[in-house]
Amino acid sequence: MEAFDVITLTKGNVSQADRAYAEEKLQQLSKVAPRHIQKLRLKLVFLDVPHLSNPASVQANIDVADGSFVRTRVEATTIREATDLVVERASRKLRRISEQYVARRSRGAANDAWHRGDAPTSRTAHFPRATGERELIRRKAIGTSDATADEAAFDMTQLDYDFYVFTDIETGGGAFLHHTNDGAELVLQYATGANGTEAKYISQIDTINPNPVRTISLTDALKTLDDSQGAFTFFVDTATDEPSVAYHRYDGHYGLLTARSR
Repeated sequence: MEAFDVITLTKGNVSQADRAYAEEKLQQLSKVAPRHIQKLRLKLVFLDVPHLSNPASVQANIDVADGSFVRTRVEATTIREATDLVVERASRKLRRISEQYVARRSRGAANDAWHRGDAPTSRTAHFPRATGERELIRRKAIGTSDATADEAAFDMTQLDYDFYVFTDIETGGGAFLHHTNDGAELVLQYATGANGTEAKYISQIDTINPNPVRTISLTDALKTLDDSQGAFTFFVDTATDEPSVAYHRYDGHYGLLTARSR
């Protein structure tokens, strides 16, 4: 087993023993990675508050030498329980990269479809912070990735995201992916609406929402998020004309993800 560097960040009441357990346990991933793991960034959080049923969370961001990237985040009652679940989940994802990675360079091949294996991660409800106390804590801008809807679905699962923003190479437009509340369906929605466009690579999409995303201000998007009591809301920002996602962070504050155009 080839050792790799682990960079660990802790927040809250995380003991040295739990940190050592997590760092040692995650070294097991080198046995299943397709290539040498160059670096693993580990985040351990324990929020000792009475409102959370799963106060512990473990997140692992894994950089593999072949250029692939895996992100896994799990919440549980203890750091060690969350660590065990992260190792199990990340192992499946690393094996999947080796066995059935989507053939991006050979689109159109009969066997390039992505197959779902893991159910979406079960998330703990965000901290019930009063609306008047919520602040926009995190803003993150990303360059939109060009992909088919099926490739985006694969990436969304590999990165363990609840939602995903990308540029559909078949339509040229901004698009969003998300699971339904029960996790049973994967929904695709285009920023400008479907407009009758029939993309070819949508075999892993359960539902296409034909409606365009609302073009509203960030202030209105945060109000919509609060009124809907959902985890996130998609919108096109009137100030930037860019597809964006406003979401509730685990601490009850707001986060904002904006997909910057090239």
